[in-house]
Amino acid sequence: MKVLSSIRFWIIFMSCITLCFALFLIGEYNKPKAASNEGTVPYDILYTKQNHIPLMHDTHKEKVVMKGMVITDATSYKQLEIIAKQIKERYAQAKLDSIELTIHNKNNGQYYDDLAYEPTAKGNIVISYTPLTETEHSINKNINIQLNKHP
Repeated sequence: MKVLSSIRFWIIFMSCITLCFALFLIGEYNKPKAASNEGTVPYDILYTKQNHIPLMHDTHKEKVVMKGMVITDATSYKQLEIIAKQIKERYAQAKLDSIELTIHNKNNGQYYDDLAYEPTAKGNIVISYTPLTETEHSINKNINIQLNKHP
């Protein structure tokens, strides 16, 4: 009789463990999608153009700079830093020396209809791919974000 009750105990115990594990997996895979996209901020890059700027000390070498604008609703420095890191990774293999982008809001209808952005920039993002000194190895040291103050 004791043997039979111990087998029942183990069957019930293993069933409870399996049920708890299944509930844990269901909870992990049914998280809201917004929680999984915490590291992304929506943005668009418009009007990019590569410029070749000759260096003053050497007339045979050029600095390749991409200029353009970023259209985003991001307002905090942290959100703009996420955008800058994504842009830096996106153009890492493009053989650029730096990227200079102005930050704009989307056009809310107050300006010309053909513009997708507000004409006034709310800041700048400058990404440099060439290190300033040999001791800089961090990926974030080459990103400069400047926000304009509004009255």
